Amino acid sequence: MGRMIWGAPAALLLLVVMTTQAGAEIAEPQQRANQRFELQWKTPPTTYLHYTVTAQAKIDAPEPVPQGAINEDPALTHAHYMGHEFDDTGTLHVVHAPFVMEDLLIQLAMQIPEKKANQGFEWDRAWSLERLVEMPGLNLASKYTLQGSEQCRNVECAAITGVHDLVAPQKVPLETEARWFAFHAETTAWFNPEQGRLEAADIKLHAARWRASAAKIAAARLEHHWSVRFEFSKEFDSASGRYLNDKVVTAIARGAEHLKTLQNAEGFWPYGTRSRGGSALALLTLLTCDVPADDPAIVRGFEALKGTELEETYSVAVSLMAYEARYITEAERRAYLSEGEKFPDFKRELSDEDRQEMQRLVDWLVENQNRQKNPFWNYTPNTETWRFDFSNTQYALLGLAAALRCDVRIPAGVVGKLVEETIHHQMPDGPKVKRVVGYKPPKEGGRDAGRSTYASRTGKARGWNYASKAKWDRYSESTDAYGSMTTAGLTCVLVGLDIVESMTTEQLKAEFGSQAAIDKWKKAAIESQEDGLCWLEHWFSVTRNPNKGRSWYLYYMYGLERVMMLSQTRRLGPHDWYAEGASVLVSIQQDNGSWGTMPDTCFALLFLKKGTVPARRVTTGNK
Repeated sequence: MGRMIWGAPAALLLLVVMTTQAGAEIAEPQQRANQRFELQWKTPPTTYLHYTVTAQAKIDAPEPVPQGAINEDPALTHAHYMGHEFDDTGTLHVVHAPFVMEDLLIQLAMQIPEKKANQGFEWDRAWSLERLVEMPGLNLASKYTLQGSEQCRNVECAAITGVHDLVAPQKVPLETEARWFAFHAETTAWFNPEQGRLEAADIKLHAARWRASAAKIAAARLEHHWSVRFEFSKEFDSASGRYLNDKVVTAIARGAEHLKTLQNAEGFWPYGTRSRGGSALALLTLLTCDVPADDPAIVRGFEALKGTELEETYSVAVSLMAYEARYITEAERRAYLSEGEKFPDFKRELSDEDRQEMQRLVDWLVENQNRQKNPFWNYTPNTETWRFDFSNTQYALLGLAAALRCDVRIPAGVVGKLVEETIHHQMPDGPKVKRVVGYKPPKEGGRDAGRSTYASRTGKARGWNYASKAKWDRYSESTDAYGSMTTAGLTCVLVGLDIVESMTTEQLKAEFGSQAAIDKWKKAAIESQEDGLCWLEHWFSVTRNPNKGRSWYLYYMYGLERVMMLSQTRRLGPHDWYAEGASVLVSIQQDNGSWGTMPDTCFALLFLKKGTVPARRVTTGNK
């Protein structure tokens, strides 16, 4: 719904010029009167917006910083969202919390009036930001003023100022609890009415909070006295079809070329002390990105792997995946990318040496499954601990599945109990969700979500945590499940189903005992899979790790790709997960072709290339 804003004659307003980094040139806006605006966010749900932090600096504190307090430097990076992540007033949907500091600050400046208003119009806004990344919850009272028409970055904009102050909690927190002592922010935002988006925002912040002690982190008072400027940088329409495809092809080529430059003189791609794990991940990625198996970098990488010890689940499992990738032909990859579950089987003609090595890797994984304590995997073998996590476990299963596709044997007894326990650790309950089974997109340029057709069965959005049974509070609708671990739990279920599907009658009998037990197991696994997909649909995001902020973001993106390929799911709700995710990744790729660290670059490339070999069986849900 449009919002008509009538400008009235007024004198030029004196604007406060914020402190910026040395050398940053920011043109002072010139206010104009007698302008008429229609203010409305116009960003379609499928469009990605990127805002760059063009200037940030410390500013003087209004009062002396207490002795012993840490006066932090600003280290903000960017703010980015898909159009479906905020509403028509510019407010981020709470389902996308927890919010990072960039989200917090720019969201204060994203607001536009909810009704027709003239220059000088004022309105109030109360904020209850309960979930912030590494910060205590925050209640704020804001007062906004529509200042009128101004030029910003050579664009006619509506200028909106805001003052935002802390609202003290009703219950006084304990001295040891994380809490805010003070929060005062002043924002000046320039909204582009023609494009229907925020053009730029200046923010001045004075805040102080108490950081409670945590593992390896001491308690401390933290002070934030900053000036920050966000500017619109780029947008990308994920429905752009061939244009997106061209960008993806270029991004993959640049990323793979950068990855090759990171190989050291010994042939490794080390990640910390993990020479085998980092190298196996790089080899898997390069082979997936169509670097030939006889490329010198690939040959040197596999030679380097031969002399390394088998010590960690991750490195052994990813090594198996890399060996399989060595034998996936272009014809096979083209077939499964274009035909899904209908693609034919391709026989991998392994060398005797590689077959023996893959069997050795499989034997190590099987031997080092916890088994007696639980059916999962830990980082390293430890018969005295119950310690496990779904991250290590999913990779172990992916490695075993890769070996099976190469006709390398794994024994019975590996997956049956594991999948049962994985389901046991899934959220016991969650929001009710009817999955979308049909979707018609909105009219071009529209803000509506399109038209969906829903499944007859109502599922429950049930996800996973890292290494414990995921919790769900139906009163607050909060959970400790999050995106990257929900994709991990789903991977365990999906790969388990795939492995069982490939078992012989004898193997099934050894694993389950009877046909009735097999049927019961499969029914529970498929229901778990559907509810896990409901969780990803309910908390869907490609700009953050759902329910975790930016932590392990690209690791989550690779997990999302993996689950979508394994389950052969084209859409999650109204979302084309690949097109939206690819739009973000091609937009945030760095100038050198990377996405930051070596592993993050690999995860981004594996997403863009759809690097996961899908299951052969037909699955339920939306194709």
